[in-house]
Amino acid sequence: MLSLLGRGCSRIRQNAGQFAGNPHSWECGYVMPAVKARLPIALMMLFTLTLATAQQPPSSSLPSIAPNLARLDQTLGGLDGPGFALAYDESTGALAAACEGRSIHYWDKGVVSGVRGGSGTPNVLKEHGGPVTALAWSSGPVLVSAGADKKILFWHMPDGQIVKSLTTDNVVRALAMSPDGKTLASAGEDATIQLWDVASAKAGAKLSGSSDWVLCLAFSNDGQRLASGGYDGTVRLWEVSTAKKILDIPATPPPNTPAPPTNVVLSLAFSPDGKQLAIGGTDAQIHLFNTIDGKLARSGSVTGLAFHPGGALLASSSKDRTVRLWNPANGQPLAPKPLEGHTAWVQGVVFVAQGTRLASIGADRTVRIWNLK
Repeated sequence: MLSLLGRGCSRIRQNAGQFAGNPHSWECGYVMPAVKARLPIALMMLFTLTLATAQQPPSSSLPSIAPNLARLDQTLGGLDGPGFALAYDESTGALAAACEGRSIHYWDKGVVSGVRGGSGTPNVLKEHGGPVTALAWSSGPVLVSAGADKKILFWHMPDGQIVKSLTTDNVVRALAMSPDGKTLASAGEDATIQLWDVASAKAGAKLSGSSDWVLCLAFSNDGQRLASGGYDGTVRLWEVSTAKKILDIPATPPPNTPAPPTNVVLSLAFSPDGKQLAIGGTDAQIHLFNTIDGKLARSGSVTGLAFHPGGALLASSSKDRTVRLWNPANGQPLAPKPLEGHTAWVQGVVFVAQGTRLASIGADRTVRIWNLK
C-alpha cells in the first residue's frame, strides 16, 4: 500500500439546516458543512485490491507530458458561486463545472485545449433550483447533474437540452458514470447507491451497506467495479453486474496508535488499469491501495483525485489552495513545487486534452487549466 500525504479541501457538514456545495473531485459531489464534524485520522492499513485490468490505450499512444514543467495556462472565471465539481468528455473535448449559484458552466474544446486563449466565456445551463452538487459525463452526449433541489437532470450535449428530469427523496451528493456512458451511479444522504440506465434514465439495482452519507463514487475503467466512500469512513468496492459488495476497506489507524474519530472519505480514483485505487479524505493522506509503500509528508485533507490516462501520474487537490502531482509508483512529487494560483479551496481536478492539461475548480469561483507539456 502506498500512502501519500497531500493537501486537500475538506467538505464537512456544519449545521443540520444549512447547505453548501461539494468537492468532488472528479465525480464526487459537494458536501456542505453540516452536523457531525469529525477530526482527521490516519487511514493506514495494508491491503491489496485485485481488480480486473481495464481496457486502456497504451500510454505510448498518448501525447508526451512533462509534469515537472507544469504551469498555469488559463484562468476561466465568472462562475456564479464557488465551484463544486468538474466533468469532462474526451470525445468532444468539452469541460463542465458545477456551481453553487444553481448553474453549470461549460467550455468547448477550443478553450479547454488552449487553442483559444483568454477568459473563455462559458455556456451556462441553469435549471436546478439550488446549488449543483455533482456532475458525471463520460463517452457520449449525456451530461448528468444533481442538485440541492433533489433533482437529477440528464442533459443532451452540446446543445444543453434536458432530456430527463428525476426527483429523488434525498439530496444527491455524488455521481459517477461508467466509461462506456451506459450506467450512472448516484448517492448521497440516504446512505444507498442507486444505479441508472443512462439511455432510458430508468432505475436499476440499489446498493446498500453504507451507514452514513455517501460523498464520492468512482467506476473502474472497465466499468465492472464501483468504489464508494463517505462519512462512515469505509470504502466499499462493488461488482456492478451483480450489485454485490466485494470488499469493505475500513478507515482505521495504523497498529499501536490511538483510535481517533472516523476518517471521512472525500475522493476516489481508479488507476487506468484498474489495479490501484487512490483514496483521499480528512486524514490528510492519499492512500493508494496496492502492495507498494510510499513516503509521507504531513498536510491537510484531500478533496479531489485524478489519475492521468497513462497511469504514471496522480493529481490531487487540496484545502490549502494547491494542486499536487505525484508519482503513484513511489509516492514522490513529480513537480518541484505545488501548483499555485487558486485563492480559495480547490474542490476537484480532472485531466483533459488527452492528459496534456489538467483542470482544477475552486471555491474562488474559477476553473484553472494547467499545461503539462
